[in-house]
Amino acid sequence: MLSLLIIENIPQSGKILYPHLAKINDIYYQVHTCLYSHLTPGVVAQAKPHLLVLIAQGDHVLKKVQTLQQRYPQLPLVVINLGDRPDLATQILHSGAQDYLTIGELTPNLLARSFRHAIDRHQVEQQLLRQAQYDRLLVQITQHIHQSLDLSTILETAVKDVRQLLGCDRVLIYRFLDDWRGIMDVEAVVPPWLSALGDVVGDSCFTEQYLEAYRRGRIHVVNNLDTAAVVPCYRDLLVHYQVKANLVVPIVVEERLWGLLLCHQCDHPRDWQDSEIELIKQISTQLAIAILQAELYQKAQTEIQERKAIEAQLLYQTRHDYLTHLPNRWFFEEHLRTTLNYAAEHPNYHYAVLCLDLDRFKTFNDSLGHTIGDLFLQAFAKRLSGCVSPQDVVARLGGDEFAVLLNDIQGVEQAQVIAENLRERLSHPFEIDHYTLYSTVSIGLVMGEAHYTSSEELLRDANMAMYHAKTKGHNCIGTFNPALLQQVRDRLYLEVELRQAIERGDLTLHYQPIVNLRSQSPRSFEALIRWQKGDTLISPKVFIPLAEETGLIFELSRWVLHNACEQLQQWQQKYPKLQSMGFTMSVNLSANQFSLPTLVAEIQQTLEHRHLSGQFLKIEITESVLMQHLDSACEILTKLKEMGVRINIDDFGIGYSSLSYLRNLPLDGIKIDRSFISQMDRSQEDLEVVHTILVLAHNLHLDCIAEGIENTTQLQLLRSLRCPYGQGYLFAPPLPPDKAELYLQEHIL
Repeated sequence: MLSLLIIENIPQSGKILYPHLAKINDIYYQVHTCLYSHLTPGVVAQAKPHLLVLIAQGDHVLKKVQTLQQRYPQLPLVVINLGDRPDLATQILHSGAQDYLTIGELTPNLLARSFRHAIDRHQVEQQLLRQAQYDRLLVQITQHIHQSLDLSTILETAVKDVRQLLGCDRVLIYRFLDDWRGIMDVEAVVPPWLSALGDVVGDSCFTEQYLEAYRRGRIHVVNNLDTAAVVPCYRDLLVHYQVKANLVVPIVVEERLWGLLLCHQCDHPRDWQDSEIELIKQISTQLAIAILQAELYQKAQTEIQERKAIEAQLLYQTRHDYLTHLPNRWFFEEHLRTTLNYAAEHPNYHYAVLCLDLDRFKTFNDSLGHTIGDLFLQAFAKRLSGCVSPQDVVARLGGDEFAVLLNDIQGVEQAQVIAENLRERLSHPFEIDHYTLYSTVSIGLVMGEAHYTSSEELLRDANMAMYHAKTKGHNCIGTFNPALLQQVRDRLYLEVELRQAIERGDLTLHYQPIVNLRSQSPRSFEALIRWQKGDTLISPKVFIPLAEETGLIFELSRWVLHNACEQLQQWQQKYPKLQSMGFTMSVNLSANQFSLPTLVAEIQQTLEHRHLSGQFLKIEITESVLMQHLDSACEILTKLKEMGVRINIDDFGIGYSSLSYLRNLPLDGIKIDRSFISQMDRSQEDLEVVHTILVLAHNLHLDCIAEGIENTTQLQLLRSLRCPYGQGYLFAPPLPPDKAELYLQEHIL
């Protein structure tokens, strides 16, 4: 049965079709009629026609056809003209009518064929239009999906487009969790149907069998839940969400079941068309591609962020000290270069650099351990940072050395005030673990003058000022001036020249006699190193500290020991009386040399090499050197005594107040410092000190030698105090080897 809605332009004009319709045997027609002027969507909905038939005539036929096509494009239309107007056929067909007939050509067979073909052609056209619409919408949805790499945006766009395309009530994306439960991740739903967004579903009937089937591409279609053969647990799930018809398409990303695309019809059952299912499958495929791209993009973004975080961490570590987290030397110099460049463009801008060095940090580290030392450095850095303004830069240059860049200050007076404030506040006690620690700082200050062109120059001069402050004692502030730089350069030049002098053999030994004060006959020589630089004699007070600082003292000390022993051995061979009378050679040991573990072996090898008995060698050690190595001194001195070497304490009286070491160490004699001898003829106190030392030496059975005797008054006083030996310019200055030999010839031979 076909339902026809005949639309009449003229009342009762549709009756002309009844005879023809009655003669058509193979189909029954249900006919509804309506005047064109009375036609409404309600009339069409009530009639539910398969075909519209317009019967009209006149010039307005074409206009009526266009209006019907616009209002009811889903229904095929056949036009029958009551007049004879074949010229309208082409225009009417182009306007969307399926056929155009005139009243004069009507026959039952023509009418039946026209109606059947009109319906068939319209169905084909609608399918083509629908497919074109699906294709267009698929392209549109695909573009929407691939317009973003943000996964949530992709999914939200997809569900909205799919719901609009299918006209269904709810579209969901169900994403699987790690335990194969799932979450309703994204949703597009129309009222009044419930929202399922965010629900976590643990479907007990969703077994591994179904999972594998979905992973392989299974499509699950339910057209009518009331009649569908589904397991009870699944039916209950759909009923809970008010679903009457359901379409489920898997989303498989690189053979991984990522989730499901769910389409719900809630108000009535729905026959899902093959074209719709195919469309949803294609959308699912595009979704899978987009999800993979988004995941790869997110992974890449995560890797980029991780790499950036690592790079930032590496940059931070490159620029900061690992212990205190202050800027390190490199980063400090970068700040300093920025300030230097700014000051070059702004002549009224003033800044300064402070270099700080802890005075007692080595003591903390050596006595309390590195852990306490590190904690102290951290506490010091924190306090130092809190003592300056935010615009200033505090850095740890290394070890126990810190630096401060004072930005935008008024001038040198303000810089000195800040330095003094730092010195005072940093001298307060630190509570570290269960220790209360005190330390002071030596501070060097340099102003950022216009002549500076590099950060290295500024740090060099600040460091130089700091070391100058250290020479004045702990807890001092030194301000740089050009004379300091010249002093350092002079020391560098002197170091180079000293090295060259050692290599060229420009150094020599002078020998000052030690005499018996009663007879004034020489009993020993003290070997004293001298450096004759051209016409200038460089004082040992200048180059010996430099040698100790640079490490050249080891080479110098060996040279002195070897040459002094060699000279004595030569004189003994030439003048045998020296050996029989026990004439000795005194050699001074430096602090660095005394700390060498090979000291005893070197002295023994030197004596053996020179075929010299140990009894002819005297080693002179200052009190300060002895006390610095008191733990090892007894063992070293005992070994030297076993070799026959004699040990004297040099510069006695100006060092440590404790005299217990005189009793405990294997000593042979003491030398009274020249500072007491030079004043004893004018100072009763110094005279009493000399007397006390002599009594002490006598009671301990130690020889005693007075240094620096320069006049006969001093000699007479020492004789009256029964001092056995002495040396000084009164008897002879330090003599070069040839003059020392003449001295021997005159006074002994």
